[in-house]
Amino acid sequence: MYAARRKAFQAAERLPLATSRVARQYSTAQHGKEGDEVKHSHETSTEHGEPHGESHASPQPESLGTQFYVVLAAIPLSLGLYAASRPGKDGQLTGVSKLIDGYSHYKEKWEERNTLHTAAIQQAGFDKNLFHRSTPTKHVDIRFPEIFNSGSSHNVVAGQGPRGMEVLVAHYQKENADEVERQAKTMTESSS
Repeated sequence: MYAARRKAFQAAERLPLATSRVARQYSTAQHGKEGDEVKHSHETSTEHGEPHGESHASPQPESLGTQFYVVLAAIPLSLGLYAASRPGKDGQLTGVSKLIDGYSHYKEKWEERNTLHTAAIQQAGFDKNLFHRSTPTKHVDIRFPEIFNSGSSHNVVAGQGPRGMEVLVAHYQKENADEVERQAKTMTESSS
């Protein structure tokens, strides 16, 4: 019990020393004296409680800022622009209106360009629709028609040997010509 009291008493004795050390690191003057020179981080003053040499004697003037002057200049400029945009007494266009009308030819150019663009898009859509609606041909172009006659010469059934390719080539040429004629007929019907 006595040991706990002794430790508490020692801690209480150290407490004021710790707080005075904290207070002393901010100010080198002794508190309670009037008119002593107090040294701060970068300036000195003779008054307590006023850091950095500031005083209550006179307020510092503040500028109005650039925004105020911009708004102030915008008022007469907008009035001048309004007066310049009004038509003359005899109904003539002013310089501002003539300047705006100088760019009106772009409207016609843009209209012509948009018309051509629309026509091209419509034609592309028509062509795409035409090709998607047509049935694909099942014809396979054979680069080497003699492939039908190639094969083993052994175990060939009688009558199934090599044949004349002229009949086979004529058959596929006729089939191809019929397909081309059908496509041309479909295109002429759909364009009409």
